[in-house]
Amino acid sequence: MKTFFIILKVVRWMLGAVFLFTSLGLLIEQSFGASIILLILTAFLVPITGDYIVRKTMKINLSGTHKVLRSINYSELHTILPTYQQNVLNHKKIISDKQKIKFGRKIYYNTLCTAISDFTLTQSKIAKLNEIKVYFNLSDQQIFFEKNRISEKTVKNLVQKCYADHVLTDLEEQQITNMANFLQFPLNKAGEIKNKIAFSLFNRILEEKISDNRLSPIKETELKQATRNLKIDHQSITAFLSDRKIKSLRHAKLLWNLDHGIFPVVYNPSIALSRDEQCYLNVHATLIENKLVHAGYSRTSTGVSFRVMKGVNARIGGGRYRPVKENVRETHPGTLYLTSSRIVFNAGGKSFQIPFCKLISHNARGGSLELVIQNKNHSLRISYKEAEIFMLALSSALRQYRNANDQIKIQAMREISMNENFI
Repeated sequence: MKTFFIILKVVRWMLGAVFLFTSLGLLIEQSFGASIILLILTAFLVPITGDYIVRKTMKINLSGTHKVLRSINYSELHTILPTYQQNVLNHKKIISDKQKIKFGRKIYYNTLCTAISDFTLTQSKIAKLNEIKVYFNLSDQQIFFEKNRISEKTVKNLVQKCYADHVLTDLEEQQITNMANFLQFPLNKAGEIKNKIAFSLFNRILEEKISDNRLSPIKETELKQATRNLKIDHQSITAFLSDRKIKSLRHAKLLWNLDHGIFPVVYNPSIALSRDEQCYLNVHATLIENKLVHAGYSRTSTGVSFRVMKGVNARIGGGRYRPVKENVRETHPGTLYLTSSRIVFNAGGKSFQIPFCKLISHNARGGSLELVIQNKNHSLRISYKEAEIFMLALSSALRQYRNANDQIKIQAMREISMNENFI
């Protein structure tokens, strides 16, 4: 629909330009009548002048309606009908039943807008609106039409007002229901508006909670409380969140857990575990080996050459061959495991293991992981996301290996027990 109006506006500008130049041509040819008609049409076609003329025309009521309604103060409900009655008495023309209905609908609409501008419905306001309806003999269908003009916008604005503090109380929820019922606005549509605004607010809260890519138990409790404050049930939240958002939440929670020494357990891994050893992670990795290999020989020679006769040279000397070596990079795909006591890379003949007690250092740069032991280092290529997970887990596993009484884990477990689970 928006595209249609843009195209319509462009067409109006083009036709306006054509009519303008045509009218100027007729003016030069002294065809004044046709030129004036085209200029008037141009004024209506061009969006700026045409829209202005339409707005002004709508405000002018040739039947004198503006005089009858001019001095009515809609903020003073008790003066609306008396002021109208006095204006009718002062009006020179007799008002027909059709005009009276028209006036009544305008008065009812303006009174309705004023009455609900503060989003409160009192018995006095409702009584005054009913009085106007009866006085002008307005039908239920006419009342519905006037209410329908502002119902959706009013309900939406009321919902936004109620959610201003990110909390929807039972009283505010009842206020929304009452307003929707009074304006004869479908409750299911009111619910859709409420959910849309609530989900938008929740999404902002959610983005703020995982902005550091960590989801702690305290943050999970705050998210649960946010759903209660916004009156969103957990089933609706699950349906609202995209798969990408759910993965982000789970990833942020996993990173917090690993950072605090709380590991997932991989059951039945494809490596042999010792007694009391647990496997925490397994990720795809590629071992990178740089080797110096034989690539052939190069010949070097020494000696002297001299001229025997014209066109004939002789050379005396010898030569030797030297082996040529060059660096070659070999890759070996496999699976990298982290257990409670060692690192294991499983790749057939290139498999290796590093017990924690022999690990000198570990480092990750982007998608590269370097593990250093005495007289050797292992370079592995791994995805950036899995590298982050593996390095966090390795740091915590090493901390617990050195100290079984890990205070960071103890504090984290206490925090989990005192908070709620969101995902």
